[in-house]
Amino acid sequence: MKKKFGRRPDRDNRPDRSGKGGKGERPQHPAKPGHYDKNKFFDKKRRLEKARHEGPRLEVPEGEERPRNAETRWLGGFEAVASALTKTPYDCREMWIEHELTHPNIGGLIKQAKDLGVQIQYMSRPELDRAVKGGKHGGVAIRASYDPAATFSEWVQGLDAERKKGLVVVVLDQIQDPHNLGAITRSALQLFARCVVIPERRSAPVTPAVIQASAGAALKIPVHRVVNIAQTLDLCKKNGFWVYGADAAGKDAWDSTINTPCVLVIGSEGYGMRPLVRASCDELVRVPQSEHGVGSLNASCAATALLYEIARQNRKAKP
Repeated sequence: MKKKFGRRPDRDNRPDRSGKGGKGERPQHPAKPGHYDKNKFFDKKRRLEKARHEGPRLEVPEGEERPRNAETRWLGGFEAVASALTKTPYDCREMWIEHELTHPNIGGLIKQAKDLGVQIQYMSRPELDRAVKGGKHGGVAIRASYDPAATFSEWVQGLDAERKKGLVVVVLDQIQDPHNLGAITRSALQLFARCVVIPERRSAPVTPAVIQASAGAALKIPVHRVVNIAQTLDLCKKNGFWVYGADAAGKDAWDSTINTPCVLVIGSEGYGMRPLVRASCDELVRVPQSEHGVGSLNASCAATALLYEIARQNRKAKP
């Protein structure tokens, strides 16, 4: 049987597609959502992330200025964190603590950080490892700002005669091992040196590994970065400093009279001082050693021995 095609019985009840009305008007489509702005979304996300990482802004104490070119770095370990909270509290940004950490000093650090308004977060150990870039942290780390371009020349030129008495400055000529830099910084702080100077290039920077090796001393003693070591030594000499270089061919330190204010120059591991730096020294001194030794001392060991001799002679010269 042939099927007949004709008007559907419900034709008159269907909505009018012309949009002009009729027995049944076509329902309106829901309003289309606004255009999705990807950049606007990610800008808001970046602002939230920045606010979360920066934490609350701390007021700078009166008489102290926050460095304009400040950068941030992570410091790991209880001694380094305690030094940062005590020495430069206004530079501390955020403290991370490992989950379920048990340590007798953790309560004091948490209270000190809360009193300063430092943001505290509890993180897993892998997160802490990544923050300190594989260094030792003992379950606690703090993010603090620092100025990598602190000027040394302005400080030297601003010293008066009274402040120069007994002053000792340690200059490191291309020390590239962070553990040596940390050990020298620790000895310099313990043996009454005023500051440490390192070159901007071909030298180990002050990293969390250096701070860990120095037991936090790198946060307590100023570490200045200069462009040219030889020019810096000439500047010190023009301002009344004596420059002594550590060299195996020098005079025995206990047979030398070391005058102050002075600069002690320590050369790099294996190569010692560069020729131009050696020529800028007023006198070369060395640590006396036994004849059946192994040739020379480690750079950090030599620096410690010479700093001790300088401190001994300064103490002896005082009335």
